[in-house]
Amino acid sequence: MSSGESEAYRQIGKNIPTRGAAPRNFPVRRKTLTIFSFAFRPARPYIRRTGEKEGMKPDTDEPKHIFVSGHRNPDIDSIAGAYALAELRRRQSGTPITPLCPGILPDRAAYLFRRFRLKPPASRNDIYLRIRDILEPCTVIEAGTTLFEAVNLLRETGMLRLPVIGRDGRFLGMLSSLALLSQLLNIGSSDGSDLAGRRIHSSIDLIRGVLEAEVLTGGDTAEEQEFDVYVAAMGLDSFEEHIPADNRNLALIVGDRPEIHLRALHRELRLLIVTGNRPVDPLILKEAASHRVSILKTGLDSATVIRRLKFSTPVEFIHFPQDELTLSPDERLRDQRSRILASPADIVPVLDSGRHLAGVVLKKQLSAPPPYRMILVDHNEPDQSIPGVEELPVVEVVDHHRIGMLPTATPIRFTGDVVGSSCTLIAMMYRSCGESLTPELAGLLLGGIVSDTLLLKSPTTAPLDRRMCEWLEKLSGTTGEELMNELMQIDSPLAVKPAEEVIGGDCKTYTDGKFKFALSQVEETNLELLHQRRDELAAEIRRRIEAEALDFFGLLVTDAVRENSELLAVGSDDIMRNLPYEPAGPELFALPGVLSRKKQLLPQILAVTAALQQD
Repeated sequence: MSSGESEAYRQIGKNIPTRGAAPRNFPVRRKTLTIFSFAFRPARPYIRRTGEKEGMKPDTDEPKHIFVSGHRNPDIDSIAGAYALAELRRRQSGTPITPLCPGILPDRAAYLFRRFRLKPPASRNDIYLRIRDILEPCTVIEAGTTLFEAVNLLRETGMLRLPVIGRDGRFLGMLSSLALLSQLLNIGSSDGSDLAGRRIHSSIDLIRGVLEAEVLTGGDTAEEQEFDVYVAAMGLDSFEEHIPADNRNLALIVGDRPEIHLRALHRELRLLIVTGNRPVDPLILKEAASHRVSILKTGLDSATVIRRLKFSTPVEFIHFPQDELTLSPDERLRDQRSRILASPADIVPVLDSGRHLAGVVLKKQLSAPPPYRMILVDHNEPDQSIPGVEELPVVEVVDHHRIGMLPTATPIRFTGDVVGSSCTLIAMMYRSCGESLTPELAGLLLGGIVSDTLLLKSPTTAPLDRRMCEWLEKLSGTTGEELMNELMQIDSPLAVKPAEEVIGGDCKTYTDGKFKFALSQVEETNLELLHQRRDELAAEIRRRIEAEALDFFGLLVTDAVRENSELLAVGSDDIMRNLPYEPAGPELFALPGVLSRKKQLLPQILAVTAALQQD
């Protein structure tokens, strides 16, 4: 024993209580060991919920978002109608409503929106539900949080699993009480990583928080390191044999025996934990400072300290499985549904491209109603709708075509009439309910009517179309004839567009029994362009027929000025032989006086397919 140590013993000897040696066969009282015993405290303030910065909220009874969309390969009538109806329903309900353009905005429609200084609807290729559409905010556990606080947070939130994010904000893994228990016990491990092992990774600050302790001495309390935990519950003789010497990773749990305190300080340990809130002699504190030893004083007993120390480890040092199921916000829900349902977990993390947590998907959400609703304009048949419409409930239809929609689960609002334009019906809605139309919105609706009725020359034109045109002309300060002339100045499709865009620009698909066919229409002032590009267009039509398993495809090219059309048709021999039109060239037919695909061409094709199915 050194002279310094002897002097310290003499100074504090008066305060050392006399202890009698217990008999060798002293009876031991058995006690039940409690594996987990926590006095939970409020979670750290930096533990937050994902999505709070983005304004994400838990599911509520708020009105569902509504999309308003015309048919795919849209024309002016469907786009203008969707835009104006969305504005009307937004005024009436206050519900979030978004008009959509299914695909590319046609040049002539784009011109109308520019002319009347209106922002066109956003273009969408589909409305399939994405993972981002059902994201939920979630409480997250940030790096630096102790396992003790993490367990507390699991209990407070009632969640079976919570996501853990690193110091760089990236997702590390999902922490569950079951996985935590499995790793802490880690039965059969010999590396000290199980619950009974000595080694922990922590810092003085983290240990102080978990033990609800007071720092009496020490520096570098925030620095994390490995600690080898021992308990000094023996006499001085056994101390030398039991406690390793010169170990700066040593964390020693002691009671109120100053002689043990002093002996420990001279073994170059890192941390001394005094239990039971026992006082520590000032000379011990001075000695600890000289040896750079931290001393913590806690009111907990030794058994509780041992249990809690393991939970002072930061969450990021837990082993997270590498095969954790994660999702991307942009993935389609239909593509991931089976994986989510097959997962044993009820909560699945959603990560962006940088592996930052965007939110979570709860398995129970897969059986919940979708977060969106649909309003269909200028069509009602599913084959003509924007892809993905089958996943959303349709709540309203405004149309002037035949009815071919599927049955609905609940009653819906359906506005239909024998008119030449859907914009006519929507203009009538504004007028009948007393809603005002701005000159810009009136001009847009006027453009939709004159384009779909070919300046009221189409056989589909009804008296209501004419009355609405007169009303809209007064409100907009322009005439339908002026708008039609301006639209016809826009470059013709046959002159500037590739074959794929010509036949797909305004194309509708129909089903009649066993037959499936498509009809496309373009407006052109020079039908000679159709003859010049016949081979190119026919080749693209054949590719489309093969890709979509069609029986027939017809491209109707209409000269509205001369009230004349020609049809480029490709399809099965049975349909081609029965077409009631005069040939105008290879795969070309003359249709004098035909201006309407809906009222003049479609009925003829349906008559052919119906007759073929009766044979």
